[in-house]
Amino acid sequence: MQKETIIPESKDIAFRDLIIKTPGGKNIPTCMQCGVCAGSCPVSHEMDYTPRQIVRMIQLGLKKEVLNSNTIWICTTCFSCSVRCPRGIYPTELMETLKPIAMKEGIKNRNTKFDKIFADVVKKNGRASEFLLISKYSISEPGMIKQVPFGLELMSKGKLPLSIDKMDDLRELDSIFGLGEKTGIQEKTQSKEKPPEIKENDSDSQEAEK
Repeated sequence: MQKETIIPESKDIAFRDLIIKTPGGKNIPTCMQCGVCAGSCPVSHEMDYTPRQIVRMIQLGLKKEVLNSNTIWICTTCFSCSVRCPRGIYPTELMETLKPIAMKEGIKNRNTKFDKIFADVVKKNGRASEFLLISKYSISEPGMIKQVPFGLELMSKGKLPLSIDKMDDLRELDSIFGLGEKTGIQEKTQSKEKPPEIKENDSDSQEAEK
């Protein structure tokens, strides 16, 4: 994959400071780029930037490159990187911090499709269902047809159950999702609202001129 050249002008120090202030990012300045997180990640080969590179890019304030990366969406939250980091950095929590920021910025990424389908399955059933998840994702992603033989093999060995486990009472879960949706709407509304223009009082202006 060809990557764009990073130029000094692309640095956003405010973005760097924002991420460092989050619970998962307070130790980012101490990263020594040892590569333990990248070596521990089971899906780093699918990422355009490894967790180590993402941390370094945040240190440099490369907002555009970080938020447009597919890394934050591919992370499986296995916590291998967070457990093994010698500096106490938590890349797993960091990825979860970056996702809503990317969505708020209106950044489109093909990997967000899986996240949305996963959330829909959990919202409707209260639990994750491997069969429903794979089925729905395969319909929206034509390339998944190649995985059919593997899926049939899993089913034959009882590794992919067809039964759907559902919570009896979804009211509490609905409240959680509802709160998240309400927060998202409020943030979008606030971002669209422009602050009123501040006009100087004529008397103040005249006094300043004196």
